[in-house]
Amino acid sequence: MRILTITPSFPPDYTGGAEVSIYHTCRGLIDQGVHCTILSVNMRHPQQADEWYDLDGIHVHRVRFSTRRAGGEIFDPRVYRAVRREIDAQQPDIVHLHNASGASLAPHVAARRAGIPAVNTLHDLWLLCPNNMLLRVDGSICDPAEHPHGCNDCTRDYEYWAAVPRRRDLFARLTRSALFLSPSQALIDFHVRAGYDPARFRLVRLGFAETPLREPIHPGVRRLQNGRGQQPLVVYGGGGAGVKGAYVVLDAAHRLYERAKDVQIVVAGSLHGSMAARFQQDAPNVQVLGRIPFTDMRILFSLADLTLMPSVIPENSPVTIFESHQVGTPVVGSDIGGIPELIDPGRTGYIVPPGDPQALADAIIDHFTRPAVERRRMRQACVETVRTQRSLEQHLAALRAVYDEVLAREGAA
Repeated sequence: MRILTITPSFPPDYTGGAEVSIYHTCRGLIDQGVHCTILSVNMRHPQQADEWYDLDGIHVHRVRFSTRRAGGEIFDPRVYRAVRREIDAQQPDIVHLHNASGASLAPHVAARRAGIPAVNTLHDLWLLCPNNMLLRVDGSICDPAEHPHGCNDCTRDYEYWAAVPRRRDLFARLTRSALFLSPSQALIDFHVRAGYDPARFRLVRLGFAETPLREPIHPGVRRLQNGRGQQPLVVYGGGGAGVKGAYVVLDAAHRLYERAKDVQIVVAGSLHGSMAARFQQDAPNVQVLGRIPFTDMRILFSLADLTLMPSVIPENSPVTIFESHQVGTPVVGSDIGGIPELIDPGRTGYIVPPGDPQALADAIIDHFTRPAVERRRMRQACVETVRTQRSLEQHLAALRAVYDEVLAREGAA
């Protein structure tokens, strides 16, 4: 079987949850004897490129276009041509698409016109919303059933693309031949409420390889590793992103410091200067690491007693939770999107209302007031859950079942 994976970005470029999951999936497929290559194609990158590189045995073709085209967010002909060339060169059995912002919907059209079946893993809500997350200016979440053509009140603080009239209808037509894969039931439910046929979706949970922890690259992670055990440690990996709950963490840190001065919060991820200063100046118990390599994140989570996932948007299936549980660290997560599907309250973490700093601080206090033996049991439960319910082998088995289904349908047609 030959799989061509298409994504707007891939390590060592920007690395988020989608890119981490793509890495593990491709690496796992290759280990099972599947021919899997990656086309990382981006229509709005500051530096143009057309080059090949290898990452841990994964062959990656990086294609970047540095000039933007009017209307390119919907269909970029340069991306279309790049995908058609890659299909001709690789002759894949299936094209596996990930994300669209940065690549437009040209890969969908290219696969259909080339006669290659396509599956599309959904990592967020781009089919429904120009900011990918149904977030409105006032901070509320848009109901896709109440706004079939969009609410026209999307926030533009994070990302905003392809804002065109009757956008959902257009996107539905351009993606009509793809089968959608979702790591969470919540994401499927959002699309069904918006009018998509549930028969077009398959629930395929993510899974990640359980690899040995490497020596950390980031000096801040190394310092934490050398000082491990000196005080309770909580990790938040959302940087300064408001949608990830940065302001909730900042407010909770103040409340936490009043009641538990020995608890340290470590903030990882990109931060703007003003936000970094607020964390460092206003919260004495917060240490800011900034952006760190994705290979260091599991190390950081392994050093933590607790991980924070206080998102205020409908997250799909956050990789942060998988990586934390894999190394035995419970997670405090918001009761929104697919987050509650991954946390067993009191066993592998805690669920709190989104946007509630007091509830977040209370959950942290609650965790550290538990007897040490209970906290050890929670760590064991996290590891057990990943190994028995969310392993890479289970993910690959579910994914290959979908591949077989698509190929069988293609053969019958």
